[in-house]
Amino acid sequence: MKPGTIVVRLSTASDLPNIEHEYGTLDNAGDPFCDTSKIRKLRYDRLLVAEVDGRYAGFLYWHVGNKPFFAPRVTQFAHIREVQVLKTFQGQGIGKKLTLHALHRMKALGIRHVFLATTETNKVARLLYESLGFNEYRRQLHYHLRINGLSKKDL
Repeated sequence: MKPGTIVVRLSTASDLPNIEHEYGTLDNAGDPFCDTSKIRKLRYDRLLVAEVDGRYAGFLYWHVGNKPFFAPRVTQFAHIREVQVLKTFQGQGIGKKLTLHALHRMKALGIRHVFLATTETNKVARLLYESLGFNEYRRQLHYHLRINGLSKKDL
């Protein structure tokens, strides 16, 4: 798709159905982006939306916290919780624009530490974050146990 005019802005209530629809219904009851009623509880000033030529293209959500368990010397931090760009618009720099916009807002709030996570196999995201100056902080292991006759293919 030919690149268009990209605009990043604060979200509004009218963006929530797009986010829920495009993010998809997942089997994760704790994920606020799978249910509009949960999304409505998020702070709109920390939920950014990207549009290309006026069309919804993706979103970024971040929050502020204190004393993260994974970095005990940090007193205040921001965590970029989710970055999603619709497949149609990927490769146009939208994820970068969303992230830079969020970082600018965080800096204005005096936040000095920003954390985010991605999978080891998400090379595009890793390259983006590293290009913006993020450094790998630590790795997380995920374990699997087969019980009740379920096989790996059932997961």
